[in-house]
Amino acid sequence: MHEIVSIDAGGDANRSYLVLHPDDNTAWCVDPSYAARRILGVSHEAGCELTEIFLTHTHGDHIASLPELLGKGSTGPRVWVHGAEAAGVPGATPIASEGALPGLPDVTAFFTPGHTPGGICYRIHNALFTGDVLFVDWIGRTDLRGGDARAMFSSLAKLRGLPQSLVIHPGHHYGCRESRSLGDEIQNNKFLACTDFDVFLSLLPELTA
Repeated sequence: MHEIVSIDAGGDANRSYLVLHPDDNTAWCVDPSYAARRILGVSHEAGCELTEIFLTHTHGDHIASLPELLGKGSTGPRVWVHGAEAAGVPGATPIASEGALPGLPDVTAFFTPGHTPGGICYRIHNALFTGDVLFVDWIGRTDLRGGDARAMFSSLAKLRGLPQSLVIHPGHHYGCRESRSLGDEIQNNKFLACTDFDVFLSLLPELTA
């Protein structure tokens, strides 16, 4: 059994997530953002030790409190990040290929560049942690440094092909609700549903309006 805890991490409606595993007393974090103290507090209350940190990308608002989490516990949590962005996180384990992470068969990494070159979405059980690639009702901007509209379009197509029963958990709470199923998101998010690149490009200015 496991439990997913959504944490309001401050910033620009940032969200950090904890996946608690009471069976073996471990906790996994997705994007610590500004929430280190809350992450450690929730883990402690659940009787769990933080062992893994999964970074969807390395923008400052998603890794701001990472230094506070390193070195905690018996050996400190292991940090996972795409190889393209590993240089910004010394000591992290770079993810070189998609699929199940070594030693963690319940975690699948999907490379989803577009917002940043090393964007990753993680499937953990029935949850899909989408960082700043996919939000409820919206997607991440592609006009920031490292952004790429063509790559974002391809990444969204990859996500459309995943099981629609997955529940998305985005890196910011920008939409009408905290999370919802991927199938519902495809029905309600015009950016995700778009299959024509030229039309997709015409929608992007709405993200910066």
